[in-house]
Amino acid sequence: MTTAIQVNVAMITFGETEVTKRLAAWGALIAVPTFIASLYGMNFKHMPELDWAFGYPVVVGAMALINILLFRRFRQAGWL
Repeated sequence: MTTAIQVNVAMITFGETEVTKRLAAWGALIAVPTFIASLYGMNFKHMPELDWAFGYPVVVGAMALINILLFRRFRQAGWL
């Protein structure tokens, strides 16, 4: 009986760990573009789009590229 309870607790703990990994991965995927956009948005004096037409597309492209790389890495690690 004790062994069965211990196995059950171990399985529940393993399931909670998997959920925690998935939540951490999705949190990272959301946090990176939020961080970049917040830093980019605070710089009112030297905004790239004032002098360069491709400022916004480059920043959005960088955000997309970072998220794609993170997504692939989390997939390979089995977190997503």
